[in-house]
Amino acid sequence: MRASLGASDTALAPARGRVTHTARAPEGRSVLGFLLLMGSALAGCGHAAPRHSPERQPPPHVLVVGLEQVALRTTAWVELHAWLAAEGAYAKAGAGDDRDEQLGRTTRTLEACEDERCARAAVAGTPFASPYLAALPEFLARHWTERAATARAGVELARAALGPEVEPLVTKLAQDLAIEWPTPPPVVDIVSRAPDPGRDAPIRVLLSAHGNCFARSRTESERMHDARVVDCVLAYAAIRLGPRSALARALSRELAERGIADDLDRAWTALVVHAVAVTVSAWEPKHSSVLRRSAASVMPQAMAWLAGEWPARMRGASVDDFAKQYAAALADARHAMARPAP
Repeated sequence: MRASLGASDTALAPARGRVTHTARAPEGRSVLGFLLLMGSALAGCGHAAPRHSPERQPPPHVLVVGLEQVALRTTAWVELHAWLAAEGAYAKAGAGDDRDEQLGRTTRTLEACEDERCARAAVAGTPFASPYLAALPEFLARHWTERAATARAGVELARAALGPEVEPLVTKLAQDLAIEWPTPPPVVDIVSRAPDPGRDAPIRVLLSAHGNCFARSRTESERMHDARVVDCVLAYAAIRLGPRSALARALSRELAERGIADDLDRAWTALVVHAVAVTVSAWEPKHSSVLRRSAASVMPQAMAWLAGEWPARMRGASVDDFAKQYAAALADARHAMARPAP
């Protein structure tokens, strides 16, 4: 079951094009509260209430909201995968997956699914097959509606934050990371709750509606909150675009020459997270990237090097030169960690 622009989830699926902040709920009110308030106002305008409420339909298993620069998606198949991982049901299956490599590969496969048959095939042969397949029927029957509502609240927040001002940020980011930004735009999956990152994983494998990316403190402005949401969405979008980046390809070659090709995913993720944080901070100087803090806790040497050297890329360093320097720094950090303690 799939919904897209103009389908059954019309409250979350605007016409394709730029999205402004005019659809925001009034300050201090949730989107749901705003809709309820509007419903009450309309009911008081002389319109008779219907005798019977329409039967509530289950949400579609896939919803894609297309914007100018990114598309936002929620799916039952990825949501269940994230839920089981977050609740510890994968503890045995994921033992030793400290970089979330197996979890991430299965996630990418499930992201391409539009029906249950595909989801079942996606997990077949993985360590997650048994708990996933056992939980799937009950999840669809009893839990998907609630989980979808939470995930789509995150989609709504992201949609509201990604206004026209994001276009130049994406242009700058694509230029700095040497990415051919695709049309149609990259898809970012949002789940109600993502598992914590593995011990050696820079960030969570999925963007979580219930997490620091979307939370808002009482002391921050609306613009600061939007900056954090934009940071997270653009980072997850750009990470998926490594195959379209000349810089990522150059980095892959340099890491392979140094015998550390297995560091590519983490190296690219750290670079993207830092680049996005720099780009968004230029737009909102008070911005502090939660993804960068997460990556710095796992890869402190790499993030410290990027903090000092990434501006060189923006001053005109070639893709190949920067990739060579970055790969050398990563190799040094890896060798330093491998040395026995004195």
